[in-house]
Amino acid sequence: MNGREVNDRGTAAAVNAIVVLSAALMAGAGVWMWGWPESFAAYVHFPVHAHFLHDLGVFHIGLAVALLTALVRRDAIFVVLVGYTVTCVLHAGNHVLDLHLGGHPSQPYLIALQALLGGLGAWMRARQLRAARLVRSGR
Repeated sequence: MNGREVNDRGTAAAVNAIVVLSAALMAGAGVWMWGWPESFAAYVHFPVHAHFLHDLGVFHIGLAVALLTALVRRDAIFVVLVGYTVTCVLHAGNHVLDLHLGGHPSQPYLIALQALLGGLGAWMRARQLRAARLVRSGR
């Protein structure tokens, strides 16, 4: 083992730690915005708009999921599709829960369709990556 290998491992560990910390911060802020929008708005000294804070919360959670997914699957397309799908599922849920605040009744369905497309894309990409791995391994 040479010094460069040790440094590369140390750098990789530091990058992974930064990714995990970033994901935790994004998820924490997202859950706060989503679950307690009034508290978050008071903390940042902005007016309360529950629906937009719910949406902002799920977008933060989706980014956190994408960050964590990147640690286990090093494929940008797959990572983005997973983060997008999670965000759309939660976003559609927001539109169902917040329908009494406004919006059009069709919005949850349209957003759920986006989630379905993202999930289908992630599934297809995972199959594509698995097939490529099997070809490389000679199976």
